Amino acid sequence: MAVTIDATVGGASANSFVLLAAATTYAEGKFPAPSTWTSASDDDKNRALVSATRWLSGLSWVGERVDTTQVLSWPRQDATNPDDPSGFDYSTTALPTRVTDATCELALAFVAAGTTDIAALPSSDGIIRKTVDVLTTEYAAPYLRAKALDRYPSVKRLIAPLLASTRGATSTVVRC
Repeated sequence: MAVTIDATVGGASANSFVLLAAATTYAEGKFPAPSTWTSASDDDKNRALVSATRWLSGLSWVGERVDTTQVLSWPRQDATNPDDPSGFDYSTTALPTRVTDATCELALAFVAAGTTDIAALPSSDGIIRKTVDVLTTEYAAPYLRAKALDRYPSVKRLIAPLLASTRGATSTVVRC
């Protein structure tokens, strides 16, 4: 069954931050234009947009949802626009360009990956030695390998200022 995009801002049945036409315009504006996107079917592109939106919507963002009935994490209230020199909050009736661009970037990654799970680490990532005859594989600091959104620096760069941070959080310890 084909996927239909509902990109209603703050909608109770929205499933994407971006419409297919907007994502295609975004992809065509990249240099070079990603051939995997242009050759993919509209249904695959829609599925990629929905998957990217789910991934992004599951993150911890600054501010609060505008309405309890909205299904996606944006729009938000009390979310300061890091690009506004006056420090104003984002509009509660529109999506930030950072969020829509990140959705497009992640959707492009989904399409480029095809049937590969983009959340999985590449099997060749971090290999410093591989012996075929006795099957020795040695990884360089596997715990330092990029995971999740860290594997997509263009997406992370766009949304980093909008994510709720736990760094610097303090808690009070009371001894009884």
